Amino acid sequence: MTEPNPFAPEQPAPSLALRRPPVLPLHLVGVILLMSVIGMLMSVIGWLMNDVATDANFWVRYVATYWVSHLLMAGLAVYWLAQVYMERHGLASYRQPAGLLASYGLAYLLLSWGLGFVSGQLYMWLYEQVDVYGSGRLLMSLVWWCIGLLNFCLEVLLPLWLLLHLFRHRAEAAVGDLQVPGAMLAWCFALAMVVVFLQLTGLATQLVSGMLYGYELEGWEGLINLVHGALYLLVAFLAARAALPVQVRGFNGGRLALAALITLGLWIGSAVLCAIIMLALLMVGGVGDLGLLVFFGLLQLALLWPFSLLGLRWGYRAQAAQA
Repeated sequence: MTEPNPFAPEQPAPSLALRRPPVLPLHLVGVILLMSVIGMLMSVIGWLMNDVATDANFWVRYVATYWVSHLLMAGLAVYWLAQVYMERHGLASYRQPAGLLASYGLAYLLLSWGLGFVSGQLYMWLYEQVDVYGSGRLLMSLVWWCIGLLNFCLEVLLPLWLLLHLFRHRAEAAVGDLQVPGAMLAWCFALAMVVVFLQLTGLATQLVSGMLYGYELEGWEGLINLVHGALYLLVAFLAARAALPVQVRGFNGGRLALAALITLGLWIGSAVLCAIIMLALLMVGGVGDLGLLVFFGLLQLALLWPFSLLGLRWGYRAQAAQA
């Protein structure tokens, strides 16, 4: 009877079977999108009943662009939070999730209407207190943007986290590591880039409204930002898809968010540098404004690819899943 060699290399323990991502985050995304559309339709009905003179241009220029940005941000944030929560606590699914889904939809509608009313009253108070035609206009735009983000967290993220915690007694424990398709991670990364881009450009256009934009652009900045965002979404997705494996072990939402922040930091830094160079060239003269805008716009679009690769390499470091 032979004894095992104590100096033999230790054999690695076999890894647990990989499992697919849970479907509950996708169901929650469907709920938040449906409830958001219902809230939008109710707003349209209310506006039409109180202001029949509003033309179609108003809806396209101001309302539609805000709604598209909200839907993208809400869907991504709900999916991200639910996926991170379930992965961190080792949950595979929730038994009988209909109660959780219905509770979240109802909570969102009630909070959105309540916070919408409070925000309207707060806006009127700020409008009376701040000189909206002077230097206070910039401060009011910044404060109102921050209030919008706070309302989003209170009506979308906070109730979702609370309900996931309250219904946790119905959750089923997960077995094995999570296997996530690289394409899905690429979409999350690209959508995160676009959501932050739309938020920052929306704030920027509010701050410079009536200062740097001509009258012919008034109200159309949102549509222009959406077109740019669609191009950036495509480039960021293709770059992330090329950098990530076909199947990735774990969602790792925090690391993915870090990769997106690194990419945004590099990209915004290059945008500031390009803006300084463009202003210097305009002061020197001899170069057309439109030509410079097109050139630096294409340059920013091209730089997004290598910056996305660097952000994913430094921040995420994906581990390929092996069955």
